[in-house]
Amino acid sequence: MSSGGMCGGVANACYVYPGAPATPGIVTPDISFSRGIYMDGSITMDDGKVITIWGFTDLAVNNGMARPFPSPTIRVTEGQIVHTSLAVPGDMWVHTIHHHGIEPAWQNDGVGHISWDVQGTYIYQWRPQHAGTYFYHCHTNTVLHAEMGMYGALIVDPVPDPNDPPGTKRVFAGGPAYDVEAVWACDEIASSWHTLCWDAGTCGGDAGLNRLEADYFIITGVDGAKSALTDPRVAVNMSLGQTLLVRYIAAGYYPQRITFGGLTATVVASDGRPLPNPVSMTSIHAVAAERYDCIFTPTATGVYDVTVEFLDWVTGNTLGTARTRITVS
Repeated sequence: MSSGGMCGGVANACYVYPGAPATPGIVTPDISFSRGIYMDGSITMDDGKVITIWGFTDLAVNNGMARPFPSPTIRVTEGQIVHTSLAVPGDMWVHTIHHHGIEPAWQNDGVGHISWDVQGTYIYQWRPQHAGTYFYHCHTNTVLHAEMGMYGALIVDPVPDPNDPPGTKRVFAGGPAYDVEAVWACDEIASSWHTLCWDAGTCGGDAGLNRLEADYFIITGVDGAKSALTDPRVAVNMSLGQTLLVRYIAAGYYPQRITFGGLTATVVASDGRPLPNPVSMTSIHAVAAERYDCIFTPTATGVYDVTVEFLDWVTGNTLGTARTRITVS
């Protein structure tokens, strides 16, 4: 597997940190995930432009040959001992996995410039203590690698309540139940960055990473200009009487404002922690890496257009939008 880029090899790079040791204190896990790397994926935008994407593969599925974007979801139950094995081939550049919002030992936190980058294989061992919505991403040259697409959803489910009917799904222990679930990872793409080398800017040169000039706006890997309105990976179809859980992840760098087309969201959790008092909101303003668990119980059938605005940090002006919809029948 090759990066396909015109970059210098790792041995010649100034971005070098110690190699990963064996996982300290490793024990038998309750659940395991195997992740590889791809740096030759692509996404086709609604205007026909093809943009290079990097990401993580699931090595347990089709020998890891798929190029999913966002990367495959990691889903676990609170209290489980989890192993995430990251395999980075020797002909590729170094990467890590950071389970964002989880609190493991520092050796397993995946922040390369604090612990180590991975070339070869490393097993991250962690144990989530709180149900909720998280995500994982590469933390090597983070600004670029996350922009290139190296992230995926991480969902921690609560331990099932034995008093619940079989099949009941809850946001967290004692929290609201839901019937339908959607993950909306809202992100911007600056296509000019997607031609850069893996280590751009790490050796003291100006790679332009201080100037984010996004030209596309996406929801869960789907172009929000048009496709996300109907794409089943994003758009929601539900029946009146059902309860919808939207796991909203601000996966980009611009501030965001999401509005729900006339529906009211009951926000029950933020950043993987239940709110002591749920809040009813018709829109949410979020910044990078925030996550909100939103419950919807529509009272009428109809089509509700959801809009995500991406905002200038200073002026608050809208720089771009992405749209999807909730259809209640």
